[in-house]
Amino acid sequence: MKDSRPVHNNFFLKVFKEPANTADFLKGVFPPDVVKVLDMKSVKTENTSYVDEKLRGHLSDLVIKLNTKTGEKTDIYVLFEHKSYMDKTILWQLLRYQYLMLEEDFRAKRKFRIIVPIVFYHGKTKWKIERSLNQAMKVPEKLKKHVLNFEYMLFDTKDFDLSQNEKFGKNAYLMSAISLMKNRDNVDGQTLIKLIQYLVKGGINDNMDLFLILLEYLTRTNEVEENEVMDIIKNELGEKAEELMPSLAKKWFEQGKEKGIEKGIEKGIEKGIEKGIEKGSFLKAVETCKKALLAGAPVDFIIKITDLSKEKVLEIQKEMK
Repeated sequence: MKDSRPVHNNFFLKVFKEPANTADFLKGVFPPDVVKVLDMKSVKTENTSYVDEKLRGHLSDLVIKLNTKTGEKTDIYVLFEHKSYMDKTILWQLLRYQYLMLEEDFRAKRKFRIIVPIVFYHGKTKWKIERSLNQAMKVPEKLKKHVLNFEYMLFDTKDFDLSQNEKFGKNAYLMSAISLMKNRDNVDGQTLIKLIQYLVKGGINDNMDLFLILLEYLTRTNEVEENEVMDIIKNELGEKAEELMPSLAKKWFEQGKEKGIEKGIEKGIEKGIEKGIEKGSFLKAVETCKKALLAGAPVDFIIKITDLSKEKVLEIQKEMK
């Protein structure tokens, strides 16, 4: 079975490297009294080029920098570690990563930075690993103040649902992304309909690039029929779907080539030349066909998304050449 962790990790980075998403996420995760003293408008991705290659393969390599907004301004560094599985080495990884950051400060002869580690987890079971070094090492109470210790914050998607909209700044894209990560391998047609309706309500259907990122992750992490997804999109988005279909078709075709299959793509149904299609709808179908051909989508798939006949699609393809 192909390792799906890179898919999860790439999606996580696409979502959280966007400062607005990270800021809204931190508002929902940090205690309210901490949020009050942090300047969420100052959130930005920090350069982590100092991380050695061996460690880079184990960490999501995402550090966010932001400032306090009260009193003397202080830089805060949030170390994100993304996990899609239970990893018992997490404390060691976070300890080593923090050491590298502080070592860089030492070599640069500057004040040591303040680092807050956060573990973002969306595995299939509840997170059960110790949260601090003291807990993991079973340090006696009387010795705790004399030994090295830190405790990471934990965000387990098992405790998340879309009703927490206010908590996370009403960020529909962020909420949908977390929901997809929470329901990995378990999204069916009804769940997808609710998710798309939620996205439309939040205005994300006006940004097809974000919509495409979410749908690509969905199809890569769930056993869904592309035709079913396509029909749901057409029903829920209406004319907006025509803008999305060519790019989505190309993504699915590329995924099919990666897997060595074209499941779903080969299920196009020939429906007769423009039968029952009004003039305006026909012109839109032709335009969608052209975009899909330029995107490299297979003919059978284009037939399905446009309702054009195979003869018509081949005719358009010949004219474009």
